Amino acid sequence: MIRLRKIGVVLLLLVSLTGGIVGNTGYTLTSQAAEVTRYYIYLDQTGYEVTKEQYEQVYSNQNDQQALLQCLRQILGDRMPASFSVVYGRVVTSDDGQTASIPPTTTVSDLSDYVIQEGVLVSYKGTSAIVQVPSGVTRISSLAFYNNSNVKAVILPSSVTSVEKYAFANCSSLKYIVFPKETVSFGSKIIYQCNKLTNIVAPKGSKAYQYAQNKNLVVTTGKSAKLSQAHCYLLVGDSQKNVLYNNISSVTWKSSKKSVVTVSSGGTLKAKKKGTATVTATAGGKEYTCKVTVYTKNVDMRVDQVIRSVIRKDMTRYEKVKAVHNWMIRNVKYDYYRLKQGYIPRVSHTAKGALVKKVAVCDGYAHAFQMIMKKLKIPCRFVVGSSGGVGHAWNMVKLGGKWYHVDVTFDDPIINGRNTNTTPYYTYFLKSSSVMKKSHNWVKSKYPKCTSKKYN
Repeated sequence: MIRLRKIGVVLLLLVSLTGGIVGNTGYTLTSQAAEVTRYYIYLDQTGYEVTKEQYEQVYSNQNDQQALLQCLRQILGDRMPASFSVVYGRVVTSDDGQTASIPPTTTVSDLSDYVIQEGVLVSYKGTSAIVQVPSGVTRISSLAFYNNSNVKAVILPSSVTSVEKYAFANCSSLKYIVFPKETVSFGSKIIYQCNKLTNIVAPKGSKAYQYAQNKNLVVTTGKSAKLSQAHCYLLVGDSQKNVLYNNISSVTWKSSKKSVVTVSSGGTLKAKKKGTATVTATAGGKEYTCKVTVYTKNVDMRVDQVIRSVIRKDMTRYEKVKAVHNWMIRNVKYDYYRLKQGYIPRVSHTAKGALVKKVAVCDGYAHAFQMIMKKLKIPCRFVVGSSGGVGHAWNMVKLGGKWYHVDVTFDDPIINGRNTNTTPYYTYFLKSSSVMKKSHNWVKSKYPKCTSKKYN
């Protein structure tokens, strides 16, 4: 029986004869002839030559101990030792196809890629895809990873307590960041222009977890790769993107029933007809499955679909209201273009417009929000008033015995003349009357008093 004492972090050590050290550790070599690349995995002091594909499989599973062990078993078979302590790899390029002489016992990290001053990571200059910041670093300085187009994942040690502004600015390939519970201080926009970022990893209840929620960033509590949706609920005609979190490998997608749901190369599901199907994502030699249920398109089914998609049993009422607020902003468009043309169809004033057509104006938003709140058994009022001298509608909800204003329409603004916003704003979310009266007017005697300033 194979016994595993301990598996350390996979250190993929990229060593090039022409480029010197480009990873975490290794030796600088030189060459002027044609290059041949070989891939090696080391278990403690014993090295094994593997294919590029096998090397990438190990790489993609390095954050999941069980998956890594299974991957190594599949690749090495009977050659795999009964126990080992450290796993690491090297990519060696030589001019004659022969293996370069590199002592396999070397496991000491080369810190030349890091500029560290008195415990502060000032800059990372390496080209590794996965960067494990050295233990002992207490702070990630502003712009530490600025403009690094190679890094795809950053793992921070427990010694890091502070991350300064723009620490990860313009990291065009960055997929995820792992934060320890000890990180308690965050500068402004620590993650900026990282367009491929899928999620961050942080312990639930930690400052990093709260930071992600406040910034509308997806946060997972585990480091293992997982799909954003293990079960997708869609209506016929819906499109929804599924994402593989905690993953840097390329992903291939397939559907078990294309007549029910298709899936694009980027993971976007398209519901075709009522039924069920399984969508499979394959990355790093592993498969991840998502069950897809497609319903017929109508208002009642949409309400059920929204609740099943974004509401969990362990949510507080506050979290439920916020989840519905955010779903509407991400999925419903304000009927701006027809408003400019001077004609708004009746359906845009209804819950059907918001929930089925996904195009509505203020009263359509408010009717839809109220309908979902009713299904969740959260007290909710439809408010008729005005803003800027123009008729307007929004909602009031009751949480903890107190009433609050919620204006989903105004939290889904028209930006640069376009109705394509999908970023939730909270300017008019759970506000008191003292805040709302600055921009809204309503007959106060007809509605509950919203005096609590808890969420102002």
